[in-house]
Amino acid sequence: MGAGAHPPGLDAAPDRVKLLVLSNGAGEDAIAASILEKLPLRGEVVVFPLIGAGSAYGSRWRRLGDASAPPSQGLSNQSWRLWLRDLRHGLVGRVLGQMRVLRGYRGWSVLAVGDLLPCALAALAGLGPIYFVGTAKSVYHHAYSWPERFLLQRWVSRALVRDQPTADFLTRHGMRAAYLGNAMMDETVPAGLDLGFERALALFPGSRSEAPRELPRQLRIWRRLQTDFPCRAAVAVAPGMDLEKLVPEGYSLRRTGAERGVVGWLNDEVALVQGALGDLLSRSWIALGQAGTAHEQAVGAGVPVVTLHPDPDGKLGWYRGRQKGLLGDALWVVPEDEEVAARALARLALDPVEHERRAAIGRERMGVPGGAARMAAWLADQL
Repeated sequence: MGAGAHPPGLDAAPDRVKLLVLSNGAGEDAIAASILEKLPLRGEVVVFPLIGAGSAYGSRWRRLGDASAPPSQGLSNQSWRLWLRDLRHGLVGRVLGQMRVLRGYRGWSVLAVGDLLPCALAALAGLGPIYFVGTAKSVYHHAYSWPERFLLQRWVSRALVRDQPTADFLTRHGMRAAYLGNAMMDETVPAGLDLGFERALALFPGSRSEAPRELPRQLRIWRRLQTDFPCRAAVAVAPGMDLEKLVPEGYSLRRTGAERGVVGWLNDEVALVQGALGDLLSRSWIALGQAGTAHEQAVGAGVPVVTLHPDPDGKLGWYRGRQKGLLGDALWVVPEDEEVAARALARLALDPVEHERRAAIGRERMGVPGGAARMAAWLADQL
């Protein structure tokens, strides 16, 4: 549905649930979709991915928005340069357009998934009540600040957060917050698919426009690793990603025809895995990534992740610094040197004590699967 479409279901019976879901990012879309899939209620549900196409929602729910994304891909809070770039490319007009759409949904309940942005848009458009699933902040790194807590108290009826210490922190400051598990971990449960391999290095080139540029470097690092730790390379392909765009120079693509699992091979040696993250992680001992949500899911499944950064011992930048703070040593940040990255992966692969130390941190920070069902039951009670 286009951004200018009329709100559906406004003439529905007054006792029928009308829920508008706002999410601001690919990972947030996936979390929201997993909650909706388990929501034990009937009614009108409309989803509004604020950044990008919202491929994770599929075709099950009515969808708002124009499927576009700003140049920063929603990461403008990483730096003022990204923010200025978005501003030059129509950020103000984009937000105002989203506000106009939202005003047509006054009287609907709102589920806001992500950071403060969807809460702010819903509140400023006069929508409510707003139920917030906060995925971005934790006391492990950059706890909710006083201004953020003030705004959340004004805007949000109830909140679910990503870990128990954060829920305790917000409760002490007067917010109605709870922790019911981490919905993003539900995707890590294996579906029992046969991927055709058992020991792999999972590659996460990312779900954004950088993925086609990042994958060639990751494959070179994988080849360096073979000397110390022979293994399959398996690429986690984001939902909606065009496989043709992922094919690096010197590789050819063979599609398998599968809709889930191994959907293709590069030179019949690199597996392209889509829609089967849990099965991929169950066959992966270590991971190399430049991603967001996938890193968090991997370490939560006990698969430590190595990621590259220009200055790993200095300032990591907002996004990677936030992720490192959230995940601790489960995420190993190394310099942008392919040999160094390969050595880090080899150490994790060959040192079981170090591997388990980092894996245990990841499991502790991310929690166990099952959060989506508990969140859905909680949301049903609120509605």
